[in-house]
Amino acid sequence: MEKSCEPVPTQSDFAARAKRSCAWPRVRLFDTPSRVSRLRWLLALALGLWLSAGAAHAQDGSEEAPPEEAPPAQPALTPPSLIEAPPVSLPEGADPLPDDASVELQITIAADGTVSEVQVLTPLREDVDALVMEAAQQMRFEPATRDGAPIPARVRFRYRITPPAPPPEEAPPEERRSAAEAMQAEAPLGGDPTGLDVSEMEADVQELGVTAVTDRVEPGAAERITLSAEELTTVPGTFGEPLRVVATLPGVARSPFGLGFFLVRGAAFNNTGFFVDGFPVPLLYHLGAGPAVISSRLVSELNFYPGGYPAMFGRFSAGVISVETEAPDVRSPRGELEIDIFRASLLAVIPFDEQRGSIAVAFRRSYYDLLLPLVVDGLDINYTDYQVRTDYRVDSRMSLSLFVFGSDDVLDQTGSFGGGMASEGVQTRLGYDFQRIIGRIDLRLPHRARVRLSGMLGRDGNTFTNSSPGSDPLVFALQNSYAAFRLDAQIPWIDELETRFGLDINATLFDVNATAFVPNGLGQYPAPLFTPQAAPIDLTVVRALGAFYVDQIIRLGPVEISAAGRFDYMRYGDVSEVFPDPRLVVRWQVVPELLLKAASGLFTQPPSVFQITRQTGSADLAPNRAWQSSAGLELTLPERIEVHTTGFYSQMFDISRQVNRVISTPEGPRRQFFVADGEGRAYGLELLIRRKVERGLYGWLSYTLSRSERRTDGGTWEPFVFDQTHILNLAASYAFDGWRFGAAFQLATGRPTSTLVGTIQDLDEDGFDPSFRDMGARLDTFTRLDIRIDRDFDIGPIRGSIYLDVQNVYNATNNEGVLFSFDYAQKANLPGLPILPAIGIRGILE
Repeated sequence: MEKSCEPVPTQSDFAARAKRSCAWPRVRLFDTPSRVSRLRWLLALALGLWLSAGAAHAQDGSEEAPPEEAPPAQPALTPPSLIEAPPVSLPEGADPLPDDASVELQITIAADGTVSEVQVLTPLREDVDALVMEAAQQMRFEPATRDGAPIPARVRFRYRITPPAPPPEEAPPEERRSAAEAMQAEAPLGGDPTGLDVSEMEADVQELGVTAVTDRVEPGAAERITLSAEELTTVPGTFGEPLRVVATLPGVARSPFGLGFFLVRGAAFNNTGFFVDGFPVPLLYHLGAGPAVISSRLVSELNFYPGGYPAMFGRFSAGVISVETEAPDVRSPRGELEIDIFRASLLAVIPFDEQRGSIAVAFRRSYYDLLLPLVVDGLDINYTDYQVRTDYRVDSRMSLSLFVFGSDDVLDQTGSFGGGMASEGVQTRLGYDFQRIIGRIDLRLPHRARVRLSGMLGRDGNTFTNSSPGSDPLVFALQNSYAAFRLDAQIPWIDELETRFGLDINATLFDVNATAFVPNGLGQYPAPLFTPQAAPIDLTVVRALGAFYVDQIIRLGPVEISAAGRFDYMRYGDVSEVFPDPRLVVRWQVVPELLLKAASGLFTQPPSVFQITRQTGSADLAPNRAWQSSAGLELTLPERIEVHTTGFYSQMFDISRQVNRVISTPEGPRRQFFVADGEGRAYGLELLIRRKVERGLYGWLSYTLSRSERRTDGGTWEPFVFDQTHILNLAASYAFDGWRFGAAFQLATGRPTSTLVGTIQDLDEDGFDPSFRDMGARLDTFTRLDIRIDRDFDIGPIRGSIYLDVQNVYNATNNEGVLFSFDYAQKANLPGLPILPAIGIRGILE
């Protein structure tokens, strides 16, 4: 390619005059009208189908490609243009700069025109680089567009810097003032007379390349699904909660009653971890099909890893849902209020120190406790959550943040679900609360290196009370106290070699206070079952976890290899051991439209606190482990359509299960309550066909075909209790003229359930002993249709929207289980959630 000289258009009005400059000819990324591009699409599609079917077809590539047609005059991708930027000035006494000094940057511009990331590609001098980076982060742009719709983009800019020429000595002061005023009018990026002369800078700030930001998976992850803010907050049936969107993605089985837990790739609920800013949290949703425990306005990024997650995460044997938070980027104080029939939420954001810092406060409160007594007696559900976040950018190389958040849930049921079934007379109360404090320091070091230091203090509280007529109440209270520290570093040595490493340390103190039925002492006669005895339990357990991870990324042209290792030291009960987890991810960009991927690795998860105490568990219980493998492809089609297919296999071992054995020990016989001898396997195929947001339209189809099984002691494989063979999700939404209409549909085949074989009445125990055949049948197929309608409004300084979000529009009576009468002579289906409409309004004042 020969270098040519042509006029380079300037990027702002004050430099609109044309200038001659030398630049490399622009290379179009997508020439879909040309026959070459059409051939490339067909080849990519053919190769994708070939890989999916497992066939092998050789093709002769010796044919000469037809001549390329001329590109269209108006490209679909329009680059961003600069609106304003702060002045850049060298401090007094700074060393002089060489002639033709310049700094080349790569700037990531968000869809709202703000700068979200700056990287120095060609440094000049450390002090000058820092000044330029700080100025670049405060720039404002007219965002890039694709077919008229704003999109994030990355641009490369070159700051060509020349020292200011001193005014002639003979010039009078008035003329010198006029020259300075003229320079300021022509070059708003310039500084005072001691600063940098940038009157020619706009001509040298050439568009070296514009690239739309894509959802490129970071190194070390087999697969990651990232959704835009619009997709996260307008999916029907989610009530505008980003975290609930995960339930519609491939690999996720349906959870009963829409609970805030996830069954990922055939694993159990507790095998998928929830992380906020790098630290684990116990749950992401409120009880009673409630919203997320963190305001959606504070969620900057949500990443779902259905398997093969990066080495920076650990201690979960299935998938990871990672939430990154930050305060909304505002230039003036902002207040938001949202009210619907179930809850009210408030958010306030206040910037300070010329927008270098901000404080955000959010609060949410449900009012189920006011509405439920009108329709159901004796049922109380309510929740509250709060968040306080402070961010401050010290300079271009350091930023600080402090995030304090918490949640409180109460579910109190006093016999409202009776009606002759087994739960009649049972009184249950469940309470759950947690608090977290997360502090973080982000450092941008020379040569694009980055370091993040973060710490966390936390506390969880769980309470459970259950009582039945004629028996002592069961009381359970668990208080967990946490202290954690993380160090995450990223060093790009060269473009082809990058190292990521870090530390992940977590210490937990578990304090258990309970009144529960306890087994008889060894050698004692069993007590009658109709007079069970409850005894107090008071336990304190300490668990220490420490991990070092390293991830080496090697880029060989279109192939990227990530070889990682995580080494987890676990100390609990009688266990004190290091568990290594090797992981490997390979990604091959065959052509720009086709990516092949494969991953394999080991994942380790420690047992829960109840499984490792001597009184209720086994102190020497080994952690659960899983070896995950997957392979697939990602195909990019026209009209912003993507196709992802992935086949996966997970071999699970050392799965804990409950037993009641008496074993011999040097101290004498004792009971053993848990053993880690279970095995599991899960395998299947995932498909995602997605259209990204463009011209107001987005949507996706996700389908999962899977099988999950378990066995113990080398026995026969049995279906896992939450195995679901087919899971289909459809979602679509379209916006125009201030309106948005959307619908979502879900179908899932039923999970296995036990079948009642017979019942024997035991007169000695005054009860009935049922006999079940495990996994003898399946529940009915689940279906649900949700719709959502939004209407935007703008009234003076207030803007917002009114919305109607309806779950289960046709009020399907889905079966979530079976209830039996006290003598097992009658049974009834346990219905799922009925139609659940939510009408709300959201307003923003700034």
